[in-house]
Amino acid sequence: METQPSTSPGAAFAQGPVKATRVAEIPDGKRREKRLERLRLQGFWPVYGAACALAYTAPLAEPHFALIGLRVFGLALMLLGLAMRLWSFGYLLKRAELATAGPYGRTRNPLYVGTWLIGCGLMLNAAWPANLGLLALYNLLFYYIYRAQIGIEEEMLRSIFGEVYDEYCRNVPRFFPRLSTWKVGDVSEFSLTRALKNKMLQPVAGLLVLLSLQVLSWGLLWPMLRGQPAAAAWENLVRGAFVGLP
Repeated sequence: METQPSTSPGAAFAQGPVKATRVAEIPDGKRREKRLERLRLQGFWPVYGAACALAYTAPLAEPHFALIGLRVFGLALMLLGLAMRLWSFGYLLKRAELATAGPYGRTRNPLYVGTWLIGCGLMLNAAWPANLGLLALYNLLFYYIYRAQIGIEEEMLRSIFGEVYDEYCRNVPRFFPRLSTWKVGDVSEFSLTRALKNKMLQPVAGLLVLLSLQVLSWGLLWPMLRGQPAAAAWENLVRGAFVGLP
């Protein structure tokens, strides 16, 4: 097996972006990742669907200002999470280079932080009080599944980068971002080409689909279930009833 040069972790960072010199070796890694992928599909998508279906009151139609604010906050969280994921994609070179620049200088898992924010925002956009129950359920699922997923990826990165990765872990938190960025030596810069290769448009498309389903639930599905004719519901949807405008 090829070994890394005998330099200290700090010196390796000072020399520039840290390139992979080993092949990932994880006991039973593929089977564990496939199991987690099944759990994500079976766990999260029903919750996402429930959040869309339970958006039976449009945000601005909530009876109290605090409830309106809660759901607007949810929309802001979704946009923030999407921005975090797009930013992260521009620095990521999977298994070829240890990403430490941009958002990776604040948290070791910015993509998952973005996913978490999007999910929390989507849950908050269900109608009150269903949104709080969905938010609690989502966070339980997220902790259980992504804690295991992050553990697998840490094993992989440690097998590739060794002590250099341990040094990175000592300076950058696992999940919740630090306020100041950690930077040692020269690092790779954001690349739009790299972001596109990392399929940065997929989360945009996914979020648009989920928001479209919520809009249809706010302005069309629930009004029709309450007895409003389809033509009237559609007219209200087009003129802004999907956010609760009169």
